[in-house]
Amino acid sequence: MIKEYFAIVERLIVLTEVESNKLIIDSHRFYSFVDKNLYIKRNEKLKIYKQLNLINCNSRGFTSVVYDKETRKTQRKVILNIDSYNILKMLHENIIEK
Repeated sequence: MIKEYFAIVERLIVLTEVESNKLIIDSHRFYSFVDKNLYIKRNEKLKIYKQLNLINCNSRGFTSVVYDKETRKTQRKVILNIDSYNILKMLHENIIEK
């Protein structure tokens, strides 16, 4: 499951601009990546990502309110924490190498 998260973030880094060590993306787009491998239900994966601080979200769901400067409106988006991704990736690589 962690490898799947790594693959999702690496793909999104190529497709999306990173702002302040965060990837801010549309929830439907993120869910389409998460739903590709359904060995665990989407909500279960998102709960784990939330517990590991891999996504920044409010206490109830998996999205956060983000102000869009272009449309001048607030929208609900998924925010992926790149710092947490980098730390987890480094730990994972160190464990695999040993």
